[in-house]
Amino acid sequence: MTKQAASSHACILTKNHASAMLYIMTSDYADRFSDALVSEIKAEMGRQDLSSRALGRKIGATSQYMSARLDGGNPRTGERVILNVRDLAEIASALGLTYMDLIKRAENVARQRQDYDLVANDTINEFPAGDDADWDQA
Repeated sequence: MTKQAASSHACILTKNHASAMLYIMTSDYADRFSDALVSEIKAEMGRQDLSSRALGRKIGATSQYMSARLDGGNPRTGERVILNVRDLAEIASALGLTYMDLIKRAENVARQRQDYDLVANDTINEFPAGDDADWDQA
């Protein structure tokens, strides 16, 4: 392989790696955001002492519909159904909030978790090489 071909090959790997990392970070954040959105809805339901069934009644949805979005998920697949824009607007309204209130709350939670993950990953190796006396005595 020529030097130019090797250099070109390395650039392709680097571009593919960057794209994969961007997808993973975006996908990871989307999952955290989705989870945080459901958590914020449930937290507000708790503050208002509302069950999934009661919230469902307020928006004209069945308990199965609500469970698929807020609880265990679809009984056939076991996966939670992702909230769509209509779900979010109706749920927020039933809770006396705007959909933007819920989005802002969820975004704050998702970002805090992301910041925590970044800090935790940076501090995995807490002890410099050869300076793990506390670990040895544990």
